[in-house]
Amino acid sequence: MRLYEFPAAANCHRVSLYLAEKAIELPRVIVNIHGMEQKSPEFLRKNPAGKVPVLETDGGTYIAESAAIVEYLEELFPLPAMIGNTAVERAQVRRLQRIASDGFELLSQYVVHTAPYFRTRPGRPVAQQSAIADDSLERLLPLLGVLELELARSAFLGADHPTIADCTLFAGLRFASRFGFALPPGHLQLDAWFQRFAARPSARLTAATW
Repeated sequence: MRLYEFPAAANCHRVSLYLAEKAIELPRVIVNIHGMEQKSPEFLRKNPAGKVPVLETDGGTYIAESAAIVEYLEELFPLPAMIGNTAVERAQVRRLQRIASDGFELLSQYVVHTAPYFRTRPGRPVAQQSAIADDSLERLLPLLGVLELELARSAFLGADHPTIADCTLFAGLRFASRFGFALPPGHLQLDAWFQRFAARPSARLTAATW
């Protein structure tokens, strides 16, 4: 297997955190998204959507989308379980993964439409719209509230150990924090969780790529 990625991309970071938590080592191929390599004919044969990450399996199949890659790898490497050990645990983790994933997308939208970097991003400048940023933040806040309550009940999202939902949420918040986003006041559990996860070996290891 090999992973096609651009390490600083938030979706790639989700997968890198998961791999580090599971101690899975894969060959990596860097795709230069600033040079639009992901839109090249060669790469589009791997993923017609023209996005990273993409996992190439031992059988030569290409799997795109970070969530699908993580689910596939969890099937191959079930321990330590990061989607749950029982049917109930798996349901709860997947529920929180959905919330974390929605939050991830809204965080991305918010920073893309507020951070100066994206106005002049190489190859892909963004015509920023304040209405999109405001809408993203308005929809994000209730999700953060739900996650705040969840983290009052357990050290991580859905368990007393890291799950795929933690990797997704941490990647989203770390990405957004690079461009000035900070958790609104009152999210004490989320802030403590973020600091706790940031101290983990997986977060320290992947921080070297940012």
